[in-house]
Amino acid sequence: MKKRRIKTSLALLAAALLSGLYPTAGVFASQATSYTYTLDDNDEFVRTQDAYLPERTITDLGLKTPQDLFVDKENMLYIADSGNRRIVKYNIYEGRVEAILNHDGFTNPRGIFVTEEGDLYVADTGAKTVFRFSRAFELKEAFEKPDTPLFSDTNFEPNKIAVDKSGNMYIIGEGVYSGVIQLSHTGDFLGYFTVNKSKVSFSEALQRLIFSRAQLENMLDVVPTTFSNVFLDDSGIVYTTTMGDFRNAVKKHNTSGGNMFKSTVYSVSSNIADVYVDAQGIIYSCDTNGMIDVHSPSGELIFSFGSNQSNMDVAGLYSSLPTVAVDVDGNVWTADGDKGYLTSFRPTDYAQMVYEAMALYEQGLYEESMTKWNEVLRLNQMSVLAHDGVGKAYFHAGLYAEAMEHFKVAGDRPYYSEAFWEVRNEKIQKVLPVVFILVVVLFIAIKVVSFLDRKNRRIRHAKEAFSQRIAKLPVLRDLQFAKKISRSPSNMYYEIRRHRAGSVWGATAIYAIFFIVYMLYQTKKGFIYQYVAVEDMDIGGIVVGFFVLLLLFIFCNWLVTSITDGDGTLAQVYMIPAYGSLPLLVMLALITICSYGMTYNESFLLTLMLLVGAAWSIILIFLGFLTVHDYSGKETVKSIFLTVIFMIIAAVMVLIVMIMCEDLYEFLYTVGQEVLRNVWNR
Repeated sequence: MKKRRIKTSLALLAAALLSGLYPTAGVFASQATSYTYTLDDNDEFVRTQDAYLPERTITDLGLKTPQDLFVDKENMLYIADSGNRRIVKYNIYEGRVEAILNHDGFTNPRGIFVTEEGDLYVADTGAKTVFRFSRAFELKEAFEKPDTPLFSDTNFEPNKIAVDKSGNMYIIGEGVYSGVIQLSHTGDFLGYFTVNKSKVSFSEALQRLIFSRAQLENMLDVVPTTFSNVFLDDSGIVYTTTMGDFRNAVKKHNTSGGNMFKSTVYSVSSNIADVYVDAQGIIYSCDTNGMIDVHSPSGELIFSFGSNQSNMDVAGLYSSLPTVAVDVDGNVWTADGDKGYLTSFRPTDYAQMVYEAMALYEQGLYEESMTKWNEVLRLNQMSVLAHDGVGKAYFHAGLYAEAMEHFKVAGDRPYYSEAFWEVRNEKIQKVLPVVFILVVVLFIAIKVVSFLDRKNRRIRHAKEAFSQRIAKLPVLRDLQFAKKISRSPSNMYYEIRRHRAGSVWGATAIYAIFFIVYMLYQTKKGFIYQYVAVEDMDIGGIVVGFFVLLLLFIFCNWLVTSITDGDGTLAQVYMIPAYGSLPLLVMLALITICSYGMTYNESFLLTLMLLVGAAWSIILIFLGFLTVHDYSGKETVKSIFLTVIFMIIAAVMVLIVMIMCEDLYEFLYTVGQEVLRNVWNR
C-alpha cells in the first residue's frame, strides 16, 4: 500500500502565532494543529473529522529528553526524565508536580511502569539495572543482570519495562535480538517471551542459493529486528512495538507469545516508539516523527493524528515523540523528547461517539451500538469504521442482507463473506426443491425423447445436421479445434505443422475472446474477490501489457527458433499459444462467474481452478512448440528460455530508446524556446 506523507496545512500558521503567546505554565489550544486521518476501504489514508484537540502544553517542568510516560489508577502521570536522571510524578487534576524521585543509582532511566499496588519499576539503560520503588519512592529491590549461564552472553541494558500481576517483568533490552526478556519477581531469568521473525531480503536469499560455503561464512548473520517497547494492559495482555515496518509494527500477544491480531495492523509510519492501552482496550501508539495512531482492540486503525514540525513551538506538533500515555478520562498525554514539553489531547465528540459505539458492540448491545454508529454516519457518511460497525450490528441481529451493504461500503470482505454465506444458504433452501423437481422432470423428458427417437432417429439426425452447420462457422470451428488440442495435443499440433488445420484468423478470434475474458476476470469479479476497484486500476497499462507481452513473446520465439533450426513458421508460432490457451480461458470465465456465488471458505476451489487451467495451458503450449518445431523436450525448454531472454533484452532496448527520445525532445524543445526568445527579443 502506498502511504502518503502526512503534512500540516499552511493554514495552521495562525495557530502557531497564537501558541507563541502562551505562558510558562500551560497553554489551552482552541483548535486542531494537525489533521486526523483514517483508512478508507482501499487501506489508503484519508482525512476525517478531528478526533483529538490539543488541550494543555506544559513547559515549566524542566524536563530534559523525557523518554517514557505512565498514568496510574489515581490519574497520576509518571515521567521518565532521562536527561535529568529522575522520575517526575505529576498530578493531572491539580496541574502540579506531586513528587520527584532522585536516586544515586540512576544513570539513564528510560522506562517506567506502575503496578496496581503502586510499585514503580524503572528500567535504567546506563545503570544496567531495573529498580523497584514503593508508592512512597522507597527502594525495594534492584535487579541486575541474571547470573544464569543461559543469559551470560546477552547484554543487559534495560530500556523499557512492563510488569504483570505476579511481578514477572517483561524487559526490552538495548541491542537484544533474542526477544523480550522475561524475569521473575525475584529477578530470575525465565526466558524470552516472544521474538520477531528474521526477514531475509530477495538478494540475501539469492546469495544463499548460489554462494559457496566459504562465501556464506563471510556473510553477516540475519538477525530478527528488535522490539522498541512493551506494555501490559489491565487484563495482563502483552503488547509490543517494532520499528522498521508500518505493517504489524504493533502486536498483541497471547500467553505463548504469538500475535493475536489476525489481519494486518497498519501504522502511519515505520518508526513506532511506544504503545499504551486504556481500560476499554483501545490501543494508542506513537512514532518518533510525531504521529499518534489509535487502534481498536482487534487492531483496526481508528484514527491517526499529529505532525512533525521541529521548527514550530505549536501545541500538538513535535520535533521528537518518544512516548504516549492515556489518563483515566481518555485524554492522551505525550512528551516531546527534544523540547521537554508535555502536551495533552482531549477526544472530540466525534471520537467519543466512535468509542461509545465500539464499547456497546463489545458488550453485546448491538441495537444500541447500531444507533450510535448511525449517529457517526450522520457526521461522516463515508466513515469506513462506522459502516463496518453498522454492518456488524446488523449481522448479529440476523439482518444479513443489510449487513452486506454496509460491509461492501466498508470494504470488509471477511465479514461480507460470512453475511453472504447466510444469505446464500437461505436462498438455496428456498430454491432447492424447485431445482430438484426441474432436474427430475428434465431427466425424464430426455429419457422419453430418447425412447421415442430409437426408431426413426429424426432428432439425432437433426442434431447432427445442426452440429455440421455450426462447425462450418469460422470462429466456432477454431474453438472446436482448440477443444480437440486440449484432448489430443500432439496429433492436432501435427495437423498445424502440416498446414492441414488451424488459421491465423481463428487464432486471432481466440486471442480476442481470451482478452475479453481476461479483462472481465480483472475487473468484474464478485466483491469478495475483486480486491482492487476498477477506478484504481491502470486499465491502459493492463491492455497494453497484455498485447505487448503476447506479441513480444511470439516474435521473439520465432526469432529464436529461426536461429535454432525450428521448423515452425511465424504464423504457426502465432497460432500455438491461442489454441493452447483454451483451458485457461475457460477457467478464467468460470472463476469470474463463480466469484459471485462463493465465499472465502470456497476460495481454494477458485485457486485450484486457476492453477489447473494455467498448468494445462502451459503444457499444451509447450507440446505445441515441441511438435511444430520438431524439437526434443530439452531443445524446447532451451528455446523458451532464450525467448524470455530476448524479451528482456528487447524491453530494455525499447526503454533506452524511449528515454533517449524523451531527452532529445526536451533538448530540442529547450533549443527551440531559446531560439524563439532570442528572435523575439530582437
